[in-house]
Amino acid sequence: MSSRPLLFSLTMGLAVFGWEPSAQAQSAAETQRRLEAAITAAPLVEPAPEGKALRDFYRGRQGQAAWSSATAEALLREARALATAQGLDPATYALPTAGSDLDGDVLVSATLLRFGRDLAIGAVPPARNVGGFGAETRNDFDGVRFLKALAEGKPLAEQIETVSPHYVGYVRLRDGLEKARAIAVSGGWPTLPDGAKLVPGETDERVQVLRRRLIASGDLGEAFSEGKTYDGPLIEAVKRFQLRHGLDPDATIGGKTLAHLNVPADARARQIAVNLERWRWMPRTFGRNHIAVNIAAQQMEVVEDGNITMTMRVVVGDTKHPTPSMNTTMSSVVLNPAWRVPTSIANKEILPKLRKDPNYLSSSKLQIVDYPEGSPESAGDGVDWNAIGKKFPYRLRQPPGPDNALGQLKFNLTDSDDIYMHDTPNRKAFGRSYRALSHGCVRLERPVELGEMLLGSRWQGKLAENISANRSTRTLMLERTTPVYMMYWTAWADESGNLHFRDDLYGHDRRLMTALERARTPAIRPATGRTAGAS
Repeated sequence: MSSRPLLFSLTMGLAVFGWEPSAQAQSAAETQRRLEAAITAAPLVEPAPEGKALRDFYRGRQGQAAWSSATAEALLREARALATAQGLDPATYALPTAGSDLDGDVLVSATLLRFGRDLAIGAVPPARNVGGFGAETRNDFDGVRFLKALAEGKPLAEQIETVSPHYVGYVRLRDGLEKARAIAVSGGWPTLPDGAKLVPGETDERVQVLRRRLIASGDLGEAFSEGKTYDGPLIEAVKRFQLRHGLDPDATIGGKTLAHLNVPADARARQIAVNLERWRWMPRTFGRNHIAVNIAAQQMEVVEDGNITMTMRVVVGDTKHPTPSMNTTMSSVVLNPAWRVPTSIANKEILPKLRKDPNYLSSSKLQIVDYPEGSPESAGDGVDWNAIGKKFPYRLRQPPGPDNALGQLKFNLTDSDDIYMHDTPNRKAFGRSYRALSHGCVRLERPVELGEMLLGSRWQGKLAENISANRSTRTLMLERTTPVYMMYWTAWADESGNLHFRDDLYGHDRRLMTALERARTPAIRPATGRTAGAS
């Protein structure tokens, strides 16, 4: 008899001991199913990485909800305000309707995750056709860490400062966006009517409109608001405007200047916003020594120890042969380079010229490398160019010399799709404001100075002399491998906060605006395997 209570108590203990974990396991499994269903149904732009981040975040919380209603509302309200200031569409971060408390919590997390990700690495991939270095160059974003910090009560603004770009160029342009939007909200600036060119000294009814236009953009002081005569203060204001827009500062209001004057303020704000997106694609650091080419501005800067030590104009690819944005390196320079003519140029340009002028190879100092140098065959003698189809059947080379298309120097770039930086015998192009004239390579205004700087102090003042004294083709290694960034900026702010704009040469801005529009509303995916409790 004495054993029965003990047996009874053991039986009851085992029953209780077995029942509690089973209930917990069922509850945990149900929570996990509901979480999985909610994450699957959430409107994620990149389901694989974002879904993983959400799963890891909630796993770290043992499946517990992260946000109270008040906290979620405050965070999302602040996110939309911060998004506006950063050039993102605040409507992107409005919370979709959720079917349950758990669904709602996941949607809040997904929305905050997306906001952090958009600011850290960009809302759309950095494809080359929108001015990026290529989708594979995208930075990493630790979404779990970002969400965990917010769930611990750390301020959203503080976390945004942590993940968004720290470049001074980004901060200046972000401040410029605020100015541009303020102008747009206040009514923008007036449109200058079409008409004959306006030149200094003229008296014209349109001058009064021109004054108001330039006052609105900050190029002319309020004290000069009256007058129909194109006078001195207005001349200087127009020159400032022209310089900010990459135009010849001649103070003449012709077609190009008029077109820039009449771009609406809200359009300039959108242009700033797409360039802010490009900043979010940039590497975490450029390094204290590098070369930066702004393709849209057709300008190059050399940065040494964090300071700009050289600037020059460059020629970039024309609209049919755009210079690609890229993140690459430069380690060598070729003196007195030969030019091997790309097949595309031989097919599309040289063959049609030979059909019109059979002596074109000789006059252009081009040689067919399939034959001995200097032979009649190497000059194309006896070839019936009209009998040849669309494809040029030979390889062409232009030997070193003063007329060589690459000039005296060619700077090699690593993995650059046959794009390089080089000298050119055509110096007139550097005097023009529009310099999108090449087949994709970057022509340099002062290549010898650049070579001397990159080769080191022992070459300064001696490179040009060395090239002239020795006409052979030689490759020299630079003093150090230098990072090269070819970027597509159509809007930026200088150290004084003045906004600068350039034409969208290749249509990258237009395509990026479209991509951003499409990315704002991710498709809501079907909630595969959702349980009744998660509805």
